[in-house]
Amino acid sequence: WSADRLHQHVSLNMGRQKNSIFLRLSFYIALSIIVASKFSVGSNTTLEKPPGKSDDATGGNWFRNCTPPGIAQFPRPLIPPEVRKQGGIIIHILLCIYLFYAIAITCDDFFVPSLESISDALALPSDVAGATFMAAGSSAPELASSVIGVFVAQDDIGISGIIGSAVFNVMLVVSVCSLFAGTVVYLRWYPLVRDSLYYLLSIGLLLLVIQDEKVYWYEALVLLIFYVLYCVLMYLNKPLEVWVESLNLPCSKKCDVERTSLFKPLQEKKSPSVDGSIADGVAPSTGFHLHESVEEEIQHTLSEAFHVPDGCMNKFKWAARLPLILILTYTIPNCRVERWKRWYPVSFFMSIVWLSFFSYILIWMLTIIGYTMSIPDTVMGLTFLAAGASLPDALSSLMVVREGYGDMAVANAIGSNVFDILLCLGFPWFVKTAIVSPGTAVIISSKGLVYSTVSLFSTVAFLLIATHLNNWRLTKKYGVALLLWYLVFMVIASLYELNVFGYMNPPECPSNF
Repeated sequence: WSADRLHQHVSLNMGRQKNSIFLRLSFYIALSIIVASKFSVGSNTTLEKPPGKSDDATGGNWFRNCTPPGIAQFPRPLIPPEVRKQGGIIIHILLCIYLFYAIAITCDDFFVPSLESISDALALPSDVAGATFMAAGSSAPELASSVIGVFVAQDDIGISGIIGSAVFNVMLVVSVCSLFAGTVVYLRWYPLVRDSLYYLLSIGLLLLVIQDEKVYWYEALVLLIFYVLYCVLMYLNKPLEVWVESLNLPCSKKCDVERTSLFKPLQEKKSPSVDGSIADGVAPSTGFHLHESVEEEIQHTLSEAFHVPDGCMNKFKWAARLPLILILTYTIPNCRVERWKRWYPVSFFMSIVWLSFFSYILIWMLTIIGYTMSIPDTVMGLTFLAAGASLPDALSSLMVVREGYGDMAVANAIGSNVFDILLCLGFPWFVKTAIVSPGTAVIISSKGLVYSTVSLFSTVAFLLIATHLNNWRLTKKYGVALLLWYLVFMVIASLYELNVFGYMNPPECPSNF
C-alpha cells in the first residue's frame, strides 16, 4: 500500500468511529469539570492573605500584587455570575464540548488535507512534511490556544495548556492505545528513543526559558531555531537510523530477535504490521480494499446532514451537528475533492480562521468556567483545555494503532509534543516580544508551571523505562500503569497551582465578571 492510500483508509475508518468515541470522551470531560467544582478551593472570589504577607505602613496592602483575572481580558459574559453559580454554568460546559467537536472536525476534514496539498505542492520529503505541516495539523488547537493566551487572555492558560497537552500525549494517549488496541502491539525502539530524546531536549530548553518567569525575544528565537534543527534531523532520519542500527546496541538485538520470531508468520502473509505492530495476526492484511472513494464519502456525509433521523436523541444530535457541518462545508473548499484541489491556499486560510474563532470562544468559555468555580486558569489549561485540544491526537492514534501501526501512533503522540513546545510556544512569544512589542517580555505569572515543567522529565523517563521493562510492547497492564502515572501527575500539578504546596501563584484580583 502507498502512504496516500493508507492515509485514506485510516481516515475513512476513523470517520466512522470517531463520533461515538468523541461523545463518550466529551461526557467524561464534562463530568470531570462538574466534579472539580465540588473540590475547588472556595466558591467565590474572596481573597485571603498568603503566609508572610501583611499590609504595609503606607496603607497599601498585598492585594496590589494580585494577578488580573483572565476573564477580564474577554467580553463580559452574557450570563451573570449569580446565575452561573446556581447552575447556569452548565451552558458554558455544553458549549465547550461543542467547540471541542468543532475543532476536531475542522482539523481532520479541512485543515489537514490543505496541509497535505501544500506539502505535495512544495515536494517536501515525507519526514520533513510530517515534522512541519502534519504536526501543525494535529497541534493546531494547541497553537491557536497559545496565540490567544499570549495576545488576548494575556495569562498562563496557553503555556499550561501546552504542558498539560504534553503529558496527555505521552501518558494518556499511549495508555488509551494500549488499553483499546484489542491485542498486543510491538514497537521499534529507535523511533521512540529518537523522539523521546529530542522531546527531553525541548523540555530542558523550555525550563531554561521560563525559570526566571520572563520570556525575551532571543529566548523565543532559540526555541524556533531548535525546531528547525528538529526538521533537519527528520530529513536525515533514514541515514541516521541505518548508522544507529549498525552499532548493534543491546536493545536493538533483543528487540530484533523477538520481532523476528513473532512476526515471521505475519511476514509470510504479507501483513502491513511488520513495521511496528501487532503480534497475533489480528492486524488487517493487504487484502482489504477501499470500497468508498473520498468524494463518495463526502457526498454521503452531506446527504446525511439533510436527513432527519428517527428518535429524540438522534434528532438532537442531528440538529446540533447540522449548523457546524453546513458552515464548514460551504465556507472551506475541500481539497480532497478533485475540483477543489487547487484551492488549497483558500482552504488553509479559512481553516485557520475557523480554528482561531473556535479556539477563542473555547478559551473564553473555559476561563468563565474556571472563574465561576474558583479554579485558576492554569489548572483549567493543564487539565480540560489540554484534554480537549489533544482529543484529535488521541482519536487519531487510537484508530491508527487499531489498523496495526503502533510505531506511527506513538510517534504521532510524542512527536507532536516537540512541535507544541518549540513552535506553539516559541512562535507567539517571538512575535509578541520582537515584532508586536519590541523590547518587552512575556511574563509567566505561575511559579507552579516551572515545577510542572521539571516534572515533565519524569513522564518521559517513566515512559521509556516502562516500555523497556515491558519488552517494547503495548499491553493492558502497561496502559494501566501509564494511566495511573498521568492521574498522579495531573493531581500534583494542579495542587501546585492551587498553592497547596506553598505560595506559588499570586491571587486573582477582584472582578465583577
